[in-house]
Amino acid sequence: MIDLTINGVPVSVEEGSTLLEAAQFLGFPIPTLCHYEGLTPYGACRLCVVEIGEAPRSKLVTSCTYPAEQGLKVRTASSRVVRARKM
Repeated sequence: MIDLTINGVPVSVEEGSTLLEAAQFLGFPIPTLCHYEGLTPYGACRLCVVEIGEAPRSKLVTSCTYPAEQGLKVRTASSRVVRARKM
């Protein structure tokens, strides 16, 4: 099991999970367009973007392709994420 924090909530997910799978399993909504079960994720639409890390070194990544990592801090609806999704 991997321990991480999503929107300030400490969670544990199975090893090999993506951030999108972890967030959806826990009920955090992340919009997607190009993610379909059974197909290899490739992050083309960029709609599932989330913010990881701590400021000022945080970065935006596609949650459908980014693996859950031990100790990772994820924000699914920060102002930076919302602006990026609108682009």
